[in-house]
Amino acid sequence: MIDWRKLCTGAQDVQIDGEAVVVTLGRGRQHRVDVASKGEAVELRAVIARRAMVDEQDNPALAAWYRNRAVSLVGFRVDDRGRLVGESWVPGAGLTADEFLVYLRGIATACDLFEFQLTGKDRE
Repeated sequence: MIDWRKLCTGAQDVQIDGEAVVVTLGRGRQHRVDVASKGEAVELRAVIARRAMVDEQDNPALAAWYRNRAVSLVGFRVDDRGRLVGESWVPGAGLTADEFLVYLRGIATACDLFEFQLTGKDRE
């Protein structure tokens, strides 16, 4: 199991909150990323929009598909709870704190931007 909490040590823009990390972004924005150690990898998942907001969209799965074509570190999808989420798997072999933080900040930034473009708000 990978000790992802240790990889966050010293980073000023991340705050551990249970099994998640709140990443502080620019202009007072922040985004919560759920973190799960899965054997020799770390799974990162962040909610972009909850089901109620997703249900208001014309075609959220298509919006996620278009976004997936342009982004490489994060994959977007509508999950089994009807939420629009971003996900990333980080291989654990040789994982350094700097590399982990690139993934963590990358998913937080990509999901926060998608959330803002979709809703105009900072809820997650």
